[in-house]
Amino acid sequence: MADEKTRLIDSLFRLLNEEKKSGELHTLPRDFYSSIEKELQNNAFTQTEQQNTRTTLDALKQKRRQKLLIYLAYDKTLPTPVPEEENRVYKEVLALLGAGTPTLKTAKIKIAIKIPEVITTTGNTIGPYQEGEIITVNDPSDAEFIINNKIGKKIEE
Repeated sequence: MADEKTRLIDSLFRLLNEEKKSGELHTLPRDFYSSIEKELQNNAFTQTEQQNTRTTLDALKQKRRQKLLIYLAYDKTLPTPVPEEENRVYKEVLALLGAGTPTLKTAKIKIAIKIPEVITTTGNTIGPYQEGEIITVNDPSDAEFIINNKIGKKIEE
């Protein structure tokens, strides 16, 4: 039990230091924050250990939010994967800025190959799809991703 607590605290501290040293946003699992919360609840942390762990986690979140805003300011795509919470904030702010509004109308695409769930360069999740399936894609970047990667072909309407 003590080893798990030490490992969690050490890994959070290491991640915080890596984020501080780099100008780039590091990839983290999509369920990163929820898994940390589960570990905090499932392990017998003393009040001081829990407070220190939460302080480190809050500092990590704050640093990552700063970088997220820089990515938005410079119109950079987030690396993948990132935690769901960060991806959601990124998309919401992008939409508020108007940059997230598609400039093209929706595209109908016929899927050329069977694919599992895939994360696009914009951070959106697409799939799973079956070969021959016809889909409607609302995000022009996702449509371009599908077409450029030979996953599907645009159907002219």
